[in-house]
Amino acid sequence: MLEVLEAVRFDGDAQGGATIPSKMECLRPNGQSADVFVKFSSVRCPVGGLAREVIGCLLAQSLDIAVGIPVLVSVHADLIEQVKSISPETGARMRNSASPAFGSISLGSGFSLCNATVTKPLLQFAAEIWAFDQLTLNPDRNSAKPNCMTNGSRLVAIDHEKALEVVWVGGLVPAPWEDRWQPEAGHLFYNLLRGGGASLDRLEKTWRTIDESRVRDFASNVPAAWQVNDVVSLIVEYLCSLHANLSAAFSNLKKVMQP
Repeated sequence: MLEVLEAVRFDGDAQGGATIPSKMECLRPNGQSADVFVKFSSVRCPVGGLAREVIGCLLAQSLDIAVGIPVLVSVHADLIEQVKSISPETGARMRNSASPAFGSISLGSGFSLCNATVTKPLLQFAAEIWAFDQLTLNPDRNSAKPNCMTNGSRLVAIDHEKALEVVWVGGLVPAPWEDRWQPEAGHLFYNLLRGGGASLDRLEKTWRTIDESRVRDFASNVPAAWQVNDVVSLIVEYLCSLHANLSAAFSNLKKVMQP
């Protein structure tokens, strides 16, 4: 299960993010301190988006795709009052949010936003992030909003609240395993990968281990207090269907990557 951390200090709001995460010092259950980017539910980030963050991050971790470590964050009413005195808007967002909030432990120093051009050693990481985004229906990693960090030796995918919006899949939105499926041409790494040079074999092999039991384990980490069982049920159904049609889905992805 995800760790539940206690927020003890507000260090300001992150700049540039539509969901306006707050950077907070938090205490882990073992007493260690951690810097955490905390997302609160709001009009910009409905609580269903937090559920998609939880499941998306746990899925990525199980596939050995690097993401910020996901946690849940409890914020005491006294701290919210302190924040209100500094930033009334942020304090109101914290007060009105579903609880606990979703958090991602800071990557630390040395990381910056990635761009569409990566060095050859990072090409394989880029290919797997691209494939992950296609299969999780994530439209939110592009040149305008990379949502990918790098320190020069690895890539770390961030922000998954818009992934796994599966309600229209199979109808208006083609499933990735259907013949009519088309890749997201605006993806950050789309043009980079069309020339070949990377393989999806490792990712496909690993994804075959993500069966219904594991998917339900991911889903069990979404707090019951968020009251998004309908969202979670649709995601579970989609990921199980994806597992059943994985060969066709990866065949579609590999066709895109052919030089």
